[in-house]
Amino acid sequence: MNKWLCAFAIGLFAVVSAAAQAPSGNIAAVELQLPKTGMTQQYEQGRKQKADWHKQQKDPQPLYVFETMSGENTGTYLVGRFGQHWADFDKPAIPDQADTDEFNKVIGSYVQSVSDRYYEFLPKLSNPDTSANGPSKFTELVTFRIRRDKIAEFQAALAKVAEAVQKTKWPIHYEFYQLVNGGYVGTFVLGEPRANWADFEEQPNIKPFHDMLRDAFGAAEGDSVYDRVEGAIESEYTEVVRFRPDLSYIPGK
Repeated sequence: MNKWLCAFAIGLFAVVSAAAQAPSGNIAAVELQLPKTGMTQQYEQGRKQKADWHKQQKDPQPLYVFETMSGENTGTYLVGRFGQHWADFDKPAIPDQADTDEFNKVIGSYVQSVSDRYYEFLPKLSNPDTSANGPSKFTELVTFRIRRDKIAEFQAALAKVAEAVQKTKWPIHYEFYQLVNGGYVGTFVLGEPRANWADFEEQPNIKPFHDMLRDAFGAAEGDSVYDRVEGAIESEYTEVVRFRPDLSYIPGK
């Protein structure tokens, strides 16, 4: 069975889940920052200084930081703003030049590489935990590459999955994002929240994904939705990120 479907069967997430508390926009701007070898401590100290600077500037927007714990990007930090509109980038609360100057001053010399990506949160294809008051301790990210001619079909199938989740009251929370700039066309990211490492264990009391679809639509249609999701996926990649509140900036804290 496709690994994502296996992940569904053991229990899901609600992403980098700033979406539950962020402004009304659906754009997420995420920057991947890899510290230079041997300079992680200096990098983290710089991030703390940068968070203090945002507080001094009375920045109204949170800036979340996550540390990659597994996969090829282990050791890379994700720095992101969520709930944005595209127009927000034209008139940022903190001028871009001032932000860049401060970054270069306290962090830049400790960074080996930086990569910017923009994602669109897909609320109609997600089942977020609306009671969450911030990102979970860990998030399992599953990145899918969808065949170009299957993108629309994949999204339509995910809409049916969301319908099934609501219909059966499946007790699983998750969020989907689509990469809109900064990478391969047809890239989708599924975020699965984990409260702790023990939360990665299989949860036998939760009905498997495929069975949930059959309960919602009957065997024939449930199987069809399942096959449409699986058939659209060209490849998938999993990793775990850890929320770093000590490096993040959250207004009012």
